Amino acid sequence: MTFQNLRLALAPVALLSGGLLLVSDASASVINTLLTGSTGTVTVSLNSVIFNNDPAAQPAGTCQTTLGRGCNSDVATNTTLTFTGGPLATGEGIYVNNNDLTLTAPSVSDANQFLTFASHPNLVFSISYPPGPGSANTNCATANANGLSCSVFAGSPLVLTYDNGDTFVGLGVHGVASDTGVAGLAGGSSYTGGFSQFFTTTLPNGMAPTPLNIQLYFCPTGICQPADFTSGKNITSSQSGTFTASSVPEPSAVFLGSLGIVMLLVGARFRKSHGTRA
Repeated sequence: MTFQNLRLALAPVALLSGGLLLVSDASASVINTLLTGSTGTVTVSLNSVIFNNDPAAQPAGTCQTTLGRGCNSDVATNTTLTFTGGPLATGEGIYVNNNDLTLTAPSVSDANQFLTFASHPNLVFSISYPPGPGSANTNCATANANGLSCSVFAGSPLVLTYDNGDTFVGLGVHGVASDTGVAGLAGGSSYTGGFSQFFTTTLPNGMAPTPLNIQLYFCPTGICQPADFTSGKNITSSQSGTFTASSVPEPSAVFLGSLGIVMLLVGARFRKSHGTRA
């Protein structure tokens, strides 16, 4: 078969492929990484993770949530998130779950607006609940060397990781990102990521911020009791977040099936014109 004949034989493939790609699943446009929390703080208790008012969030004076508070996080430098209507500006205010992330499942409205943005109202991140999971290890005495982890109690989504006598606290989340508002979440981009705190100062009880001491601060016996959940104890520290969205378009079944048929026809045409070799 000559190159000219091969080009003619493949022409239907190119034509059909181009046409059928139009009916393949659309890809969402929110991609790359959002970094948050350069100036915000968070207060952690056994029952909740409360994102506090971030005074540096922009635009100043207009970043208000429905709870009457300012934004509780902001866009950090080196954010690479791209979306229709973007990009985000460093310092732009973010509303995190309406200033609250309790262990009780949020309402559908809150879950669908887990992250929203002061100057880009069409950009929204949902959250698949519950967040986490946490660590299966609840014996924080064993989290006593770099990289070893635990959770304060079974079912907690927070993971405490030992780091040179201090503790990283991580909260993993995932969901969908849309740049066309809540209505676009059905066809949005999947994202994964989470928030982290780094406890480097002494705890409210004067102890070093190791995973074990954090567990004992909240639950003095080492095993959390019902009264521990109503004690009112909490720890406040700075926080940051990383959320990476990706969207790879999935070819439709119609496209794949039709392309297979066309390739079979091309193969038959090639064999007929080129002859069968022994």
